[in-house]
Amino acid sequence: MSNPFSSSQTLDVRYRSADQIRSGGALANLGNGPVIDSHGTPARLIAWPGTGFQTEAVHVLTLEPGHEGERYRYDMAEEAFLCHSGTAEVWLRGQWVSLEPGDIAYVPEGAERAIRNTGKREAILVVQITPPQIDLYVDHGFYNEEWAVINHDASDKARATAATVEMPEAEFEFRETHPEMRAWNLEWEEVRRSGALFNVLMGTAFSGIGLPMRLILWPGAGSRSVGFNYAYDPNGVTDELHTHPVSDECLIMWRGSGKFFIGGSWIDAKAGDVALAPCGVAHGHTSVGDETWLGGFASPPQLDLLMPTDYYDKGSFTAPTPTRLEVDTD
Repeated sequence: MSNPFSSSQTLDVRYRSADQIRSGGALANLGNGPVIDSHGTPARLIAWPGTGFQTEAVHVLTLEPGHEGERYRYDMAEEAFLCHSGTAEVWLRGQWVSLEPGDIAYVPEGAERAIRNTGKREAILVVQITPPQIDLYVDHGFYNEEWAVINHDASDKARATAATVEMPEAEFEFRETHPEMRAWNLEWEEVRRSGALFNVLMGTAFSGIGLPMRLILWPGAGSRSVGFNYAYDPNGVTDELHTHPVSDECLIMWRGSGKFFIGGSWIDAKAGDVALAPCGVAHGHTSVGDETWLGGFASPPQLDLLMPTDYYDKGSFTAPTPTRLEVDTD
């Protein structure tokens, strides 16, 4: 199998320490990382305390046909389940709800949650947990509960030797199933209290870094600590290089090819590649020879992006009516 990474080894997450990633970032891939059990479901670790992340964790969950994970609750952490490919179901607002590619299930702290696959093909979810549930890493030797520290030697070895799997293409589309669950049909207070279904192509318009994009998960839509933005980058267009002073970001190229700016240089990237940009690490992207679709998980939601907009005023958020991100690609 070919190497899934498009970077030089100097920025490959497999060969960088947590301290190096924390200070300068790294390039990862959705198909590569240590695998743990997360409430009965295999979870591939992409961004987590073992890679220097402090405010969020991002895992890839693989659900084979017939799989059903445990039902559980976090009293502190929020979660966002983004369906990458296939179709799954999530326990949300007291019932099973279908989760199709491009859909995001937001589950606030204190709410029960579970995932299952009742279909005939594999389903892949990308999940954000904020803050990281470090107890998930105890049984695998990545966290020492007695001393309350991450075992970085074990983490480094696990990342360097992790197997690589072939990821299918992301199958994102705009969807309106379960209208009673959709965030754009609910008041933000209801979303905050009980959760909701979102979609990557429906959110609050934003162009602050030079690209057409949507704010999907952010306080104006009802989330507290999970954050997700989705953007379209036309061929040859470069966004503004930027940092986030208090938000760790896991920026994923979902479709297309181009370059990420990370670690002080431009690096070739393609669908499935991930720029790990902890707080203060400069990052950006450009499309080269192909349009790209990008989306970033960040926690807390990036206040530095929101402050210059009309959506924020002295600690309060105001969200306009969500709109679809529709782009003419002909």
